Amino acid sequence: MLPKPKGKWPRIALSHTALRSLLARTLPVWCLALGVQLFWGIPALHGESEASTPVIVVSVDTLRADHLSCYGYDRLRTPNIDAFARGGTLFTDVNSQVPLTLPSHVSLFTSTFPFSNGVQENVDKLGPGLITLATILKAQGYSTAAFIGGFALDRQFGLDQGFDHYDSTFVLHFDHPLDLADLKRPGKEVTSAAMEWLGNHGKGPFFAFLHFYDLHTPYNLPPAERERLGGNDYDSELKYANECLGHFWAFLQKKGLVEKALIIFLSDHGEGLGEHGEKEHGYFVYQSTLRVALMIHWPLGARACAARVNKPVSLIDVSPTILQFLGLPSPRQFQGRSLLPLLHEESPAQEREVYSESLYAQRHLGTSPVRSLRVGRYKYIDTTTPELYDLSRDPHELSNLYSRQKSVALALNDQMLSLRSRFGTVKSVEAKALSPEVVERLNSLGYVAFTNLHPAGSGSAPDPKDTLAEYTKTQHAIELAQAGRLRESASLLESVLAKKPDLLESRSILGTVHEKLGQHELAVRDFREVLRKDSTNLLVHYDLAVSYFHLNQLDNAIKELEAVEAFGAAEGPASQQVTLPAGELLGTIWLQKKDYGRARMEFIHVLKATPRNYTAHYNLGMLDLREGKLDTGELHLLVAIQAEPNSSEAHLALGKLYFQRGDLGPAGDQFTEAARLDPKSASAHYNLGLVLDQKKMTVGAAREFRKALEVDPQFLAARQALRRIERSEE
Repeated sequence: MLPKPKGKWPRIALSHTALRSLLARTLPVWCLALGVQLFWGIPALHGESEASTPVIVVSVDTLRADHLSCYGYDRLRTPNIDAFARGGTLFTDVNSQVPLTLPSHVSLFTSTFPFSNGVQENVDKLGPGLITLATILKAQGYSTAAFIGGFALDRQFGLDQGFDHYDSTFVLHFDHPLDLADLKRPGKEVTSAAMEWLGNHGKGPFFAFLHFYDLHTPYNLPPAERERLGGNDYDSELKYANECLGHFWAFLQKKGLVEKALIIFLSDHGEGLGEHGEKEHGYFVYQSTLRVALMIHWPLGARACAARVNKPVSLIDVSPTILQFLGLPSPRQFQGRSLLPLLHEESPAQEREVYSESLYAQRHLGTSPVRSLRVGRYKYIDTTTPELYDLSRDPHELSNLYSRQKSVALALNDQMLSLRSRFGTVKSVEAKALSPEVVERLNSLGYVAFTNLHPAGSGSAPDPKDTLAEYTKTQHAIELAQAGRLRESASLLESVLAKKPDLLESRSILGTVHEKLGQHELAVRDFREVLRKDSTNLLVHYDLAVSYFHLNQLDNAIKELEAVEAFGAAEGPASQQVTLPAGELLGTIWLQKKDYGRARMEFIHVLKATPRNYTAHYNLGMLDLREGKLDTGELHLLVAIQAEPNSSEAHLALGKLYFQRGDLGPAGDQFTEAARLDPKSASAHYNLGLVLDQKKMTVGAAREFRKALEVDPQFLAARQALRRIERSEE
């Protein structure tokens, strides 16, 4: 039997409802390159600058505006971040359109509402039919680059459109803890990559986007940084981000870009930090998670602007502002409005409509969605139990005025409905009908196809406030599992399900915890219960296949993986986070069944989507080695090593190939590296011993054979080789 791929076969934990069918976009990408101006609307107002001014956008994920000293926070100083407002404008009352990373950035760069662009949750995918700020600037001759700190903005989710260089260097390992959204890289790496690029591209017109993810949980400062910064909490991470941005600001000053560039600093959403019972973000739409920072530093010589703007505005207004400043018109698609008129008007302008939403609780707990509209001092929240707040008197939203000022609330509700109607809403992905082919495939596999698990509107669905306790416990259970406290996590999830057995999200997470505990019979029970009510759940089909694989029920595993492939074919690239590991696992199962032809076909299929996939190249290399196809096998194994240089078994396999070909020098190098990476690899030591023995270096050969036996005393071939050397020396 061929060696198994590196690592175990666990799960991928992404929001499964967000992976459902995405609406097709009708506008091909090449149209944008041919002429963005075809889609632009009425001529812009008189430009503030030329369409050659460098543009830099810095986004600090999960940053509450009220935790910056320039916004009045007195528990710590953030002078480096405050510097973005010096010589510029600080906006005091800015709202995100949705308190989640990907949807918020999509609204930022497309200037569209989430209900209109269809990206309403993390791991939804931005289709090619929307024009992004990067696309427009690239068409104007700008060099464009993005430097991403969090996996939520990885290129596969579509925000890379229009960027010449999109630096999202995330390596996915399928034994990662429960939430891939926690993958992030430190701010120092983001700034380092950005400064290197700017050093080579900073002379001509450019657009650079920097994304910092340090403030997003889990807080994982290195021990030395943690001690130096005084803890491992939200404010400690903010201190770290402030230091990173200080280095970046100093670099911009040295390069003269502070004077030349239009520099925008903002955050995509805030963080609950316990307000309204919300520890993190995405569940509610209160100001704790919606209010964000926004500062614009104007280039030297720009028309004098107000130092502060106190009017309520939105992140969708940022891209139109950039374009108007550059003297460029906004495309008709843009739904935000430039902020420049607010900077010069002496008389108050009409109050803007500030819309926000979150569908997270609806999609994951079956509640009603939450949507809000703010106009001036009043903010209305539409859900099963509506809310109304006067933010001028009650900024923390503690006193619900709905029953006392119902007429105001109803007027805002009508205004919200009008806004959603005016800009158009995408058809809910939840309600999209399954194709006849997918339904037929499900039926052939023994499943009844259900769709529209959660209702699209409020109606009689539970209010998210009524399921907050279960949500909070489930989130805590995830944290326990990530910390390795799996039994505590399972116990907490079981207590949640004892009260509300229909919470499928909690049930599927319990299944993954049972899976990690090695309790695969219980995991199968959990996953089958979810599929009984939600047969189209792509991720749970994959999870169930993993548990069947561990139970050696290979035919059942194949059945589930075929279901994954059926959905994946219908959903396209948005499902690859599940279909790719499913393909890897299916190929491995065919190896175990010794059906090498099917295994090869499966791994080749994986490579079509991910040409540098480690598992596929490793196994194809091993298949070639088995069949004597040494030249192609070498190529596959070399790519596998490039993908994962620290893979001991890939170095070992390549060494065996060289040894079989008679190339003793390269073979010895590979076996030496394999033994270095994994000193407990008996096979690496044994094969290195064989190379040394053929080179007549018997002392070294005997040493390696002994190391192999120290690791595996039952290694008969190593014992026989050692005895042969010892006898020859007698």
